[in-house]
Amino acid sequence: LTIANDAPGYVLAPEEVSGEFIRNLVEFSPIRSVADVRSTSSHTILLPKRTGVTNALWVGETTARTGSEPTFGQAEIAVKEIGTFVDLSLRMLEDSANVEAEVRLALAEDFGAKEASAFVNGDGVLQPQGFMTAAGIAETVNGHAANVSADALIKMFYAMPATYRNRGAWAMNGTTLGVLRTLKDGDGRFLWQPAYQAGQPETILGRPVVEVLDMPNIAAGTFPVVFGDFKAGYRIYDRVELDILPDLLTQRTNGLARFHARRRVGGGVVRTDVFRKLKMAA
Repeated sequence: LTIANDAPGYVLAPEEVSGEFIRNLVEFSPIRSVADVRSTSSHTILLPKRTGVTNALWVGETTARTGSEPTFGQAEIAVKEIGTFVDLSLRMLEDSANVEAEVRLALAEDFGAKEASAFVNGDGVLQPQGFMTAAGIAETVNGHAANVSADALIKMFYAMPATYRNRGAWAMNGTTLGVLRTLKDGDGRFLWQPAYQAGQPETILGRPVVEVLDMPNIAAGTFPVVFGDFKAGYRIYDRVELDILPDLLTQRTNGLARFHARRRVGGGVVRTDVFRKLKMAA
């Protein structure tokens, strides 16, 4: 007897199926860790904004005073929905103890990566609005199309008001971060500094760096670096957490079980003045 697939002895030496799955790494941008994340029970959130202050004037003792009023506006964040479904054969569910858990994990990783990408580059139509697509964010122009200038980063940093500068963080992808680690100021000091304690972030010009997978690479006309106070400027609203509903009936005539997955979440820039982007020359 032999144990070749078509040999009589095969049934006496069955294959062993491991309960462990080998998985590819799923990376995503950690925007939730720096943004302002809240829950909502509505499909749209309206945020009143004060867009201007009063206009007081210096006057003499008996000079008539002039009235003035602050100005107000409104920001809106709409909740969006993402969804899919997965069909599994009933036999697979019966014969593989871990397959349902693995599908649930795959869905969670997929949804996490998709929403994180939208928080960066979302169009605001079917997706949440990303901070890279929001209109009205100020720019600092880098003088070269392919090489980031240390001077441009320093100018970009100090163009921010001190309050936002002292609370802000840098956002860029790993490729850009690798380039910026080599930059020095006029005195030969590196702009980048490592984390000196476990759990603390690396810094550029004393402010933490967030590695954002979905940021663009350095290239002509792109915006590879953003600096900003994300907690003040970017808002995420959770409406429905990842919901996975098993449907064991409607596809049963085909020997399948269907797992419906959906999530509702909104995101958008609520203050453009707390961000600044580095623009590469065209």
